[in-house]
Amino acid sequence: MTYKKVLTIGIAVFILELILIPGWFYLAQPGSQSAMDLLPVIPVLFGINLLFGILFYRIKKPVGLLFFANAILAPLLFFAAWIMWFTYWAK
Repeated sequence: MTYKKVLTIGIAVFILELILIPGWFYLAQPGSQSAMDLLPVIPVLFGINLLFGILFYRIKKPVGLLFFANAILAPLLFFAAWIMWFTYWAK
């Protein structure tokens, strides 16, 4: 895989996350009582991406770098959408 192809895949995955995570909040409209129930999702997202990153790094695939970057970006995006949902749109 070339650097440009890995970068293109990374940008595509990030755009997909930007659409799916806020879209899920809009469709599910979680209530404030579920705030503590979904909070463990953030470390799970981090852990899954980190494990995939380590796995692909070990087998010398450049896509492993995407999982390391996604391990940081996905939980931050989820947390930001979570805070914005309860600050501005939750009833």
